[in-house]
Amino acid sequence: MAALSHYLERALEALPRREGRPFLEFAARRAEEHGVLVIEAPTGYGKSMISQAFALRSLCEGLKCIVAFPLRALLEDQLSKFRAMLSRLNYDERIIGARYMHHPESKYLLRPISLTTIDTLSLTLFGMAPEDLETALKYYDGTSTRSMGHYLFSRSMVLLSDLVLDEVHLLADMTKSLNFLVALIWIMASHGGRVALMSATIPRALEELLRAEGEQIGLGFAKFSENPDEAFLEERRRKRYEVHLEGIRGDKFERILGWLKEGMRDGFRRSIVAFNTIPEAIEFYKMARERLALPRDGVLLLHSRFTEADRAMKGKRIRELGESDEYLIVATQVIEAGVDISSDLFISDLAPASSLIQRLGRFLRYKGEAEGRVHLWYEDWVEGKGRYKGVYDWGLIEGTRDFLEGRSSMNFHDPESYGPLLDYVYHEGSFSVSWKEIRELISITKVLRDPRWAIEAFMRLEGSFVREDALIPAIPSPSLTDGAPMSELMGHLVPMGLPTLSKLRPREELVVDEEDPGRALRKRLQNGFWDRGRERALRRALSSKFIAFVVEGSYDGDLGLVTKVEEGAELSKGRGQLDR
Repeated sequence: MAALSHYLERALEALPRREGRPFLEFAARRAEEHGVLVIEAPTGYGKSMISQAFALRSLCEGLKCIVAFPLRALLEDQLSKFRAMLSRLNYDERIIGARYMHHPESKYLLRPISLTTIDTLSLTLFGMAPEDLETALKYYDGTSTRSMGHYLFSRSMVLLSDLVLDEVHLLADMTKSLNFLVALIWIMASHGGRVALMSATIPRALEELLRAEGEQIGLGFAKFSENPDEAFLEERRRKRYEVHLEGIRGDKFERILGWLKEGMRDGFRRSIVAFNTIPEAIEFYKMARERLALPRDGVLLLHSRFTEADRAMKGKRIRELGESDEYLIVATQVIEAGVDISSDLFISDLAPASSLIQRLGRFLRYKGEAEGRVHLWYEDWVEGKGRYKGVYDWGLIEGTRDFLEGRSSMNFHDPESYGPLLDYVYHEGSFSVSWKEIRELISITKVLRDPRWAIEAFMRLEGSFVREDALIPAIPSPSLTDGAPMSELMGHLVPMGLPTLSKLRPREELVVDEEDPGRALRKRLQNGFWDRGRERALRRALSSKFIAFVVEGSYDGDLGLVTKVEEGAELSKGRGQLDR
């Protein structure tokens, strides 16, 4: 049985340009010592090569490997890289497959290498793979006395696999997702599983929590500071830029446009502007296209409300833009991971330290890029939590702002520079778990005869073991024609969070025509449907007859889904913030 470092070397050799990554070799050796390993290395270092090494080892040993991501954009980006690696090593690409919303390539995560989302991983782990969700719901409701489907098979697909979780810091954003992470570590360790958890930003407080919770199972760490790559650090420290932090009062879009024009005059022509909400990103994108002297195909909008086909198209456009000398990308949090693009002018809505560091992983990202400029803004009329209208925790925003005040020389590429920022913003109270919830999650996989606990926990947690907002398919009303073929409509579906849908209160749903299953029908929801809580909407969405909720708004491949509420909102004044 070859060591993980052997398979890492094979993965590195499959790269178009082989680069030495001594810390990855250190992490691979450390993985031999710990069944569960947390790997921390800077953005842009190539941590995903560890995922590929795990996959190759599992493949060659006749086992399975699952690589899970918190964002679909990251999954889609990595899927193409995994396939390229396997192709160069002369493997049949059918050994790898993805499983996420409306993409059932690797059902039950059955393929030898499966790339999936954290959401699908959690459902499969607890015996409710997406293929069996409706059966589980009927069992829960008492309308079916049969079993919950292939729940034991579903669980075994995870428990018998090596597991890699990428960008694991995103699971520390809330207690629910952190509960799941701790439970997952315990479940996999108790079954002898090998697990790697990877991130560029693990604050000391989160590290201490993970060490404490994982002490009994021998959880280990491979930290970049233990075995730093000095050549990599030297190159990163040569990057020269100032960080300008500014409170904005009034029309922030005009101020941002001013920064872009100024930067372009000074020779910075590869720009990224990141917003915390989708509506603001859309509104600014439209303004930038009209007001900036850039070719239309050199301006791109990225957020989570695009169809699967348009997301793929935008991924292709990013790769094309990366080869050009002038572009503007307007984005939301989706820019934080899985987007392989760089910039020399980065402008961002202030976000918590961890998110901010991840975003700036798209700034002067590549070797040889040395000069740039960063502008960070916040709304200076916000005087306290009571008036804060953003999507993040106010305390994290405030702490990030306070630390950055007067630190214009901050280097977001050097862990020794941004480490103190993380430890200032995140403290012991920033991360908390509920051992009651964790014990309940762990117990689910121990119950073999009665799988009811899983679906009961799923419903109590409002449709997700991980997220506060379960993602549900939506479709804008202009896309619909009653009786349209299913094959035509599926390409128009867009994921939306359940809390956002609850605010929008759609009045119709799209369902399968029972008389002709190949077609879809619009069906009006009962009066007061949204007054009876989110559980009812969740139950509806889990039905096999359900396709999507019909949202009033418009869609095009350029802007994505824009709801009617947002079309009339005064976004620059802070209204219309319905989604990230």
